[in-house]
Amino acid sequence: MLSYISRARVLLLLLGWGVLPLSGCQPTVIGPTTPSGYRIILPEASQALRLHPLVLTVRVTDAHGRMVDDVPVQFHIPPAWAAMADVTPASVTTQQGQASTTFHARTAGQMAVEITVEDRTDTVRINVLGETPRF
Repeated sequence: MLSYISRARVLLLLLGWGVLPLSGCQPTVIGPTTPSGYRIILPEASQALRLHPLVLTVRVTDAHGRMVDDVPVQFHIPPAWAAMADVTPASVTTQQGQASTTFHARTAGQMAVEITVEDRTDTVRINVLGETPRF
């Protein structure tokens, strides 16, 4: 019984360590963009499970912090990960200041999604968990 309790404690401790780095993350704000002066609030660093969708939402505001509609947002998987992951849709126009896409990874590992609004591009890192099948 003692070994079961010890293993359970170790498992909970490991799970807690895996969540702590993400809970302290603050969203990244980039901008102002050119020519419109938008501020882009990127999603926080994320974790996803292999073969499970992860929704990524970007918020776009004006210089006064008001949400802006009808702003094109591009989501792009860098070439190094393009064969292992995708985003759908790749281009979204903001509604109520938000644009969302779904990230889907076919393998585990550290990946990224590039997000572009007007002249500004930044990267959101995603840690994909789960075993990669061996063939």
